[in-house]
Amino acid sequence: MNGRFSLVGGWVSGLMTVALAGAAHAAAPKPTTWLGEQITAVRALVAPATPLPAAEQDAKLKALVDPVMEFETLSERALGKHWATLKPEQRKVFVDTFRELVFRSYLKKVRGANNDYTLTFEGESLAGTSAKVEAVAKTKKAEIELVFTLEPREDKRWIAADVTIDEVSLVENYREQFNKTITTDGFDALISKMKKKLAEI
Repeated sequence: MNGRFSLVGGWVSGLMTVALAGAAHAAAPKPTTWLGEQITAVRALVAPATPLPAAEQDAKLKALVDPVMEFETLSERALGKHWATLKPEQRKVFVDTFRELVFRSYLKKVRGANNDYTLTFEGESLAGTSAKVEAVAKTKKAEIELVFTLEPREDKRWIAADVTIDEVSLVENYREQFNKTITTDGFDALISKMKKKLAEI
């Protein structure tokens, strides 16, 4: 990442996870309503009146995130044409590493923000069964325009398909980075790079 996207991309990646980290509903609510509910719920978990031990908090957050993020789907979209060339074991390594990297980046950014941000919803639209929710996020240092792309699932829940940050797609941004590394240095080099970043986090 570079430029403005580099400044806010990690934080918004975390916000996307916060916004989409909800349990299944008996009947899926309107996308904007659902996003607001999940942000409120996860904020309460990240910064409760009585802080939870880090390990317990991590476990609770992972339990919320994993069912709705569909990391295999996100991984396939982020790797683009390279996904079809990977063996099953390589796909598993990538999905597991990508999941942990996103989760750890999310924790770092959300805990660092200390809930010091606002999110204002500007509108939503439907295209077929998918939904787009427009919002503006504000921190002390930045104002970011967001468009969340959500897809429904049969068990009456939404999943994250993408989030556009100031007109830049998060999935496309990842795809550009991953494609460059794989094309230049190979898949193993990409995994090594991701694990190095994970160690730094």
